[in-house]
Parts: sequence; C-alpha cells; structure tokens
Amino acid sequence: MSDIWDVIIVGAGSAGLPAAIRAAERGARVLHIEADSKIGGTLHLSSGQISAAGTKRQKKLGIHDTARDHYDDAQRIAEGTIDPTLGKLATDNAGETYDWLEDLGYEPFPHMPVAGGAHEPYLTRRYYWAETAAVAIHDVLKPVHEKLVADGKINLRLSTRMTGIVTDESGAAVGVTAESGGKTKTVHGRNIVVTTGGYAHNADLWKEMTPDIPLRAWTNDYSRGDGLVAARDVGAKVDGADTFLCTFAGVLDDPDDPYSTALGMQFSPQVREPWEIYVNLNGKRFVREDHPSVDEREHALLAQKDQCMFVVFDEGIRQNAPALNPNDPKLNDKFGNHPHYTKADTLSGLAQKMGVNAANLEATVTAYNEAIDGGEDKEFGRIRMFRKIEQGPFYAIHAGGITVVSPAGLNVTPDLQVVKEDGAPIPNLYAAGEVLGFGRLSGRAFVNGMSLMPALTFGRLLGEKILKWEGARAAAE
Repeated sequence: MSDIWDVIIVGAGSAGLPAAIRAAERGARVLHIEADSKIGGTLHLSSGQISAAGTKRQKKLGIHDTARDHYDDAQRIAEGTIDPTLGKLATDNAGETYDWLEDLGYEPFPHMPVAGGAHEPYLTRRYYWAETAAVAIHDVLKPVHEKLVADGKINLRLSTRMTGIVTDESGAAVGVTAESGGKTKTVHGRNIVVTTGGYAHNADLWKEMTPDIPLRAWTNDYSRGDGLVAARDVGAKVDGADTFLCTFAGVLDDPDDPYSTALGMQFSPQVREPWEIYVNLNGKRFVREDHPSVDEREHALLAQKDQCMFVVFDEGIRQNAPALNPNDPKLNDKFGNHPHYTKADTLSGLAQKMGVNAANLEATVTAYNEAIDGGEDKEFGRIRMFRKIEQGPFYAIHAGGITVVSPAGLNVTPDLQVVKEDGAPIPNLYAAGEVLGFGRLSGRAFVNGMSLMPALTFGRLLGEKILKWEGARAAAE
C-alpha cells in the first residue's frame, strides 16, 4: 500500500466527471477508472434535461426562484416521494452547479429556462436543456478533464472495469480491484467514489433486483451495475426497487432483445395528437390517449400486465394521420412483416395475431366509434377523436413500458457516504449518480431535471467539499 491515491473515482459520467475535476482542482491525487473506452457515460445518450433554482440566468430574466421552491415543487410533482434529505441536498446546490456549467461554456436553448417539457411542469421557469442534449454538458466538462489528465492531476484509466471494493479489518473501504486487458490489479485510496451508473444493461441483475418488471431498455451499454454489486458485496444497503416507473412507451425491434428499443414513436399528445386507441392484453382501453399528463399515462401503463399495450388503428387513420414515427420512413412496410407490427383484414383476425380476446377488442372499438358518434368519451374523457376505426385492413403496434434508468440503488448518508443494512456508514466509501437509484431523487414520478442535475451536483460536491485527504485544501472561491 505504498502508493495510495487520495481519491479513486469509478465511473467517468455525469457524477464521476465533476467529482474528478473538482477533487483534482483541490489538489487531490485522483485515479479515475472507466469501463468504457471513452468518458461521458450516459451523457452520450441522455436528453440532457436539468433544473436549478436561483441561477444567474434566472436573475437576469427577473425570475424569482429559490432552492426551497424548487424542492417543494419537485415534491409536489412526485407526491412527496423524493428522499427529503438528498432532495434538499440536490436542490440547495443545483443553482451553483448550473452556474458552474455556464461558466465553463454550457449554452442552453435561448428561450430557457422553461417551466415544463417532457413531463409534469414546474410552477416556475427553472428547467433547461441544449440543442445537443446532454452532449452539451459532456462537451464543456471534457476539455477541463482532459487538461487535468494532461497535467498529471488525474490518472485516467479507460477500458478498466471495477471488480470489487477492498476493505480493511474495520470494514473501511481502502481500495478497489479492477480488470483491464485480462489482468486484475488492486489499487488503494483514501476515498472511494462509486459513480458507475445503473444496472439496466445487465439482464441477470435486473431480474434479480426488479423481478416483477419486464426489461425493455434504452440504456448505456456500460450500465451493468458493477458499483452496486461491489458495494453490496461489502455490506452496502441496496433499496428503492419499488419506485420503478416505466417510460411511455417503446417498441422492440427484436422481440428477443430487451435492448433493441426503437425510438421515435410520437406518444406525447403535445407533440402529436393521437388518432389511434391504446389497448391492453385484454383488448381493452386503459387510459385516455390524449391525456395531457404523461405521469397519468405512465402510471396507467405501469398498472397493466407486463406493461404491455397495443396501438390500434385502421386504414383510414394510417392514410390520413400524421406519422406515428417520422424517423422511420419504412414504418408501413413493417406491418405484417414484423412480430411487433400486426396487420389483418378484420378486427377479430387482428386480435388473434395480437393474442388478445377478439370479443373484447371488437367491443372496445365499437364503444370508441359510438363515442365519436355521440361526441363524448364517457369511459375515459378523451377530447380529440378524429376518425372511427372501421376501415380494413386493421393495424396494431405492440409496445410497452420501457426503462431509461434503474430504480434500485445504494443508500447513503447526507454526505453521500454509503451505508450498511443497519444504517452505519462504510468509512471512505461514497456514491453519486444513478447508482443511488433513480427513485431516490425523483420518487414515483419523472421530475424534470431531477436525475441528471443531482448526479452532476453530487459529483461536484464530493470533489469540491465532501471528500477529505491529507493536505487537502479548500476549493478556490
């Protein structure tokens, strides 16, 4: 143990990059380990939505906002299910994180901030994203990180996968084991920071952690749960699996590959008003298709068996409705030629191919057509009903709830120290980002910006203030 790093950070994504940058700027000897061959993690995939209160940009626009307002608003959307301690830590410090990103060159869309977007709106304009999504954040952090690597202040080891956490006789974390090029080495450090992301790209671990949730995912290939498993192996508490909420909705290109989720389906009524109806495995409607609340639609889908749904329509709708997936010009060619794009001359024939009760599907379509004739959808209250479903051939797209984040994660103290099952902290072991579990900061909802921004903020706080080592100096003000 002659060569002991001040800080070992495992994962070079949303939380790991700011943690490494700020720790190195404080003078730490930082070892940065990343399983991928490049830095960035989910910043290469994320939509890049962040939220923060009390920012310089808000003040310039005359928007009065406070961290407490942000916290209260987030809890309102999540119906009080956000971890209060970590939720306050995130919102109390998000404004400084946002200003730091802008100081580094981050540029959101000119009309930002806004109150709402992909999910339930805030009551105040505190929500940001950029033209290049989360890549815009990656692109301002990368050059800072690269310079610290070039200056020898960060030792970056790519294509290196952590295989375990090393503890001493007292149970304190003192290092990690990592594999690269077929060789496993042990490295030691005074602070071990786990920022390895989620576990949704590990089908076996997903089945173990969330056995009741079908896996349809859009995730980083390296979201394998390495950090979660390594921490659990040394006694860390893992919880939060019950906070899962599916995203509405996705279609698998390959029914046998849970990671073949196709993007581009326009299920948001604010983007494309639906002409179709949505039915479940019983052949019955289960939600108001044009409900303005995506939270309402997501929870309705979550309640369905296997989170399965079918988008049902007819030839008249196919010919006249706006494109369901404008990114797929060959969509029409898939019907009848792909297991998830069904076509039949009759509704009963369609039901058979869908695997649903034909009488239920026929009754559902009849009731919907009668609602159009009567001008009122008494069952679900749908407002916009454009055309009846009556002209064969008939079509169904097999879709379902998907995951873009992992619900379960490591439990931590208010200073982000990983805890054991009994609540006692594991000395020297810290965690930030998705490895904490998505539900901890967003609860039972998708709260705008409360996934990516807490990861960035917690990483920054770890490197800037929380981690301690011999000779550490305060971050420059």
